[in-house]
Amino acid sequence: MTHAFFAALLAGTAPVATPAEPAVSAPVADEAPAGDILVTARRRTESVQDVPVAISVLGGEALEQKGAYQLQQIYQEVPSLTVYTSNPRNVTINIRGLGSNVATANNGLDLGVGFYVDDVYYARVGQSGFDLVDLDRIEILRGPQGTLFGRNTTAGAIVVSTRKPTFETEASGDVTIGNFGLFQGRGSVSGAIGDKVAGRLSFEATRRDGFLYNTYQKRRVHDFQNYSVRGQLLFTPGDDLTVRFIGDYAEQQQNCCVPILLGTLTNYDNGAAIPYNYAQRTAQFGYNPPLGDPRDRITDSDWLGPIRMKQGGVQANVEWDLGPATLTSVTAFRFWHWTPRNDPDYSALNISLEGNQYDRQRQVSQELRLASNGKRTIDWVVGLYAFHQSINGWFRNEYGRDAGEFLIAPGTAGLTPAQRRATLEGTFTYAPSKPETDSYAAFGQGVWHLTPAIDLTVGLRYTQERKYGFYEQVRGGGSPLSTLSPAQIALRNAYTPVYARYTLDRSWGDASGLVSLSGRLGADALVYVTYARGQKSGGLNFATLPLASDGTPLLDLAVVAPEKVDNYEVGWKSEWFERRLTANLSAFLTDVSNYQSTIVDASVVPPRAYIANVGDVRSYGVEGELRARPIDGLSLYASATWNPAEYRRYTNAQCPFEQRAPGQPTVCDLSGRQLPAAPRWAWSAGGSYDVPVNDRVTAFAGADYAFRSSFYTSYNLSRFSLVDGFGLANARVGVRSADGKWEASLWARNLFDTLTYYTRGISENGAVFFGLTGDPRTVGLTLRTRL
Repeated sequence: MTHAFFAALLAGTAPVATPAEPAVSAPVADEAPAGDILVTARRRTESVQDVPVAISVLGGEALEQKGAYQLQQIYQEVPSLTVYTSNPRNVTINIRGLGSNVATANNGLDLGVGFYVDDVYYARVGQSGFDLVDLDRIEILRGPQGTLFGRNTTAGAIVVSTRKPTFETEASGDVTIGNFGLFQGRGSVSGAIGDKVAGRLSFEATRRDGFLYNTYQKRRVHDFQNYSVRGQLLFTPGDDLTVRFIGDYAEQQQNCCVPILLGTLTNYDNGAAIPYNYAQRTAQFGYNPPLGDPRDRITDSDWLGPIRMKQGGVQANVEWDLGPATLTSVTAFRFWHWTPRNDPDYSALNISLEGNQYDRQRQVSQELRLASNGKRTIDWVVGLYAFHQSINGWFRNEYGRDAGEFLIAPGTAGLTPAQRRATLEGTFTYAPSKPETDSYAAFGQGVWHLTPAIDLTVGLRYTQERKYGFYEQVRGGGSPLSTLSPAQIALRNAYTPVYARYTLDRSWGDASGLVSLSGRLGADALVYVTYARGQKSGGLNFATLPLASDGTPLLDLAVVAPEKVDNYEVGWKSEWFERRLTANLSAFLTDVSNYQSTIVDASVVPPRAYIANVGDVRSYGVEGELRARPIDGLSLYASATWNPAEYRRYTNAQCPFEQRAPGQPTVCDLSGRQLPAAPRWAWSAGGSYDVPVNDRVTAFAGADYAFRSSFYTSYNLSRFSLVDGFGLANARVGVRSADGKWEASLWARNLFDTLTYYTRGISENGAVFFGLTGDPRTVGLTLRTRL
């Protein structure tokens, strides 16, 4: 067996991707199962239909057939999940309209959607932006999951499980080519190394040319490169003990992320002229920005370079069967590095040479769980959790030769164009910071089987958390002060503020938990009612805070209190016609107090943005899922959500730019308005059909369509941030061998080349509005083999 494993390893030079193990595989939503879909949402293996939690399960093998390896592709399968990004560091992940603030990710704050891979919590949202490798399944748990999954799961959790090593030798792989120069290879090989040791090695490599053309750099941008490797060892020294070691490393590089300029605004909404608007600013340089058809996907950014992101880690998952209970230990160390090169002015003008946040993150975590075995009157799990994170970060902002004339209006303090240029050219600010987090928790959950048909679930978790660190900002560069006038020096100081180093240290302790009553209506139906209490961590603003009259930062604004979440939910799960039809329905109401959102101080130049507790929000609605297999070979699915999530109380939001004409209010009341990143309606539907051609070959075809209604991508609901509702269609056709050893398929994503946007917005500097476009139509060919 050992020789067979290494022979497969040496022979497995083609990209490979192993099928899911039957014991733990979970079909995607459009595959009605012949048997149970198994999940671990309650930290024990159960049928998804027996778990009183709203869960969507996406199977790894089905996702491979669709070529969906990233969250921004996968979210189309789940209407309640929203994923969009302005760059790989600043990914918005929401479930039921909650989870992420739509502003730039702040290193002193956390998200409300937990992201886990093989039981390890990934603390920074950028860690979720890599291609997922060797998937077994993805569970999307909707609603607070604080009892068992812990910190920062007030909106839900995305739980990724990869395939485990096998003692039987297996290898598989696929190669994909497509338009925009796409090449992708994926593979996995697994087998025994000894009598009690098995190994698995998986890898992935993707290269793709850019979706935009840069007329200034004369090349395609918004390209993509991703390389990942994942190795595992599984030790089984006895029937009662398994030890799984995992190590992984991934690199990603993109020349991105620049929006397309969509137009300029010359008047505020009340008709007043915008002083020194974008057209006036660019005219003095003789510059004509590319304001054409966004379908042309044209930019002329002069400073767009590669963004580099790396991550990796090692972990040990140990399971020891003690007879009455199983002890589980998960020990992990991870790192994440972010090295950007963005063009903050989105143009060929040399305004901003740099405006980038660099991060070097480390995290260590340890979890211990003890769970009862078998089915008892009370099934229980208890545990302890510890987590530490540190982020060495620094922000650098540097002004180019055109900055002074672009940002400082003509006539200011009587300065000539040359003096305006000299005021800012070459100046920079440098802001180092190091936020750290220590978090400890104890938790327990029990399922009391009151009768053979009725269960009462009670869970409680107590978390003690400390956050601490420092921030400072210094200035440098530019013309010597001796050559500048007092007016120039005052302007330079305004655009390059200095912050003396300040330190912050805060602690919070709080409890979260749930109570759920569920009952079976016969063998194939379950109803449940649940109340859950959760919290999203408090945070610290390591940022350019507003200043007091003496020039010191207002540190009271640096501390952000934890969000508190109360969730009420009822649900119904059912199977019909010998499990050929599955129908699930849930209704929910979630109230959030101390909602963490963006505050912008526009009274200074440049404006200062930070996070604060702004009030209350409510998310409520209905979700439904259907899966059907009416005849052999045909699988159908449909899912939908209605969720009019809203600000319940947000009375001090900065008004959108288009409303802030001179003499008009600068603070708006958004109470009762739609939450950003929260479409009211979303649905998806699709299916696949397999038909034998002969006894050796099967043909297959599949298609799916996902729709989302309009949503905002700015916290203050600017009309220029509104993304219109859109639908995306995908399709695939192919053939495979009856024994599953080979497969060939043609596929298309965004089949009708629908123009979509990840984000839209308007710039405060002159009122140019912009949009970051979604992927155009992509087509390709995939060849897959299994040995």
